[in-house]
Amino acid sequence: MISEALGLKPLMGERKQKLLSNLLVSLGAFLGFEALSTVVGLYQVRTYVLLSIYLYLFHVLWLTFLYDLHLKKKAVLINFRFNRSGWHLFSAALKERCEHVFNWHYFRHFQNFLVLPAVIYWAVVIILFLNPFKSPTKQLIVIASSLAMSVAYWHFKDFLSRQLEMHEFGVKVLSLVKLYAAFLIFAATLGVSWYFGIDWSFFVLAVFCLTFILIYQALFQHKLLSLNAFPFMLSIGFVVALSGYFIYSYWGMNYLTGGLVIMGVYNTFWGILHHHLEKTLTKKLVFEYLAMLLLILSVIAASQDFTPRID
Repeated sequence: MISEALGLKPLMGERKQKLLSNLLVSLGAFLGFEALSTVVGLYQVRTYVLLSIYLYLFHVLWLTFLYDLHLKKKAVLINFRFNRSGWHLFSAALKERCEHVFNWHYFRHFQNFLVLPAVIYWAVVIILFLNPFKSPTKQLIVIASSLAMSVAYWHFKDFLSRQLEMHEFGVKVLSLVKLYAAFLIFAATLGVSWYFGIDWSFFVLAVFCLTFILIYQALFQHKLLSLNAFPFMLSIGFVVALSGYFIYSYWGMNYLTGGLVIMGVYNTFWGILHHHLEKTLTKKLVFEYLAMLLLILSVIAASQDFTPRID
């Protein structure tokens, strides 16, 4: 840091810096969601769509260039101070400050990291659009999603500051965020398909692609991604998409519970695949995953009317 190069005591330690930078980007996500909630409440559809795009682009730029990942070189201004000036000083310092963006070793992890916040963000955008005048529902989604994104940001910062070393507790917490993201995006896709009367084939294809992306992201993070895993990924995508077809055709009007069921199917087969690739899969684990899925289906199905949905 510049203060260290000048022999001054830093204003805050690395952990406080993490907390502050994570708080700022999380607050930005929360305020962005609140702005979208307000605009959709006024039913300004065109403004809502444009604002959602602008906010997402701003968020990506913030995460790319301003969110402190503790990979940027320290005291870059001091390094160039004595042999450069003006624009050359600024451009050279900026290049050094953002060097992590141009380092493929880290950038590929950064690309993978952007998947989860993107899934949550666009799922929230869709669900807010589907509930323009339901303030309690909107507020619950905004708060829960902001917290989920905050956890994802913190985990990624911690992951990179540890030089790409996984932290067991962080991985467990992030797994819950991934389940929330899966539930949210499946529910949003189902809801928007019903709302616009889109053909079932689009929804099934969307579920397949989303499942593939979520599993790809998870396997990459767990360092289990390989060519041998692709047949399993495609098979799971097919099974989850098949469950999506039955949900689309026979489920009641509540797309949130429909998304929860699809998430349960996804989690069951993803968990089995994860243990299989780590060579820790046992019959007991398979039974536990299937029993949990059956429990989820039983609880939700008890409150549903399985007569064909009226279009």
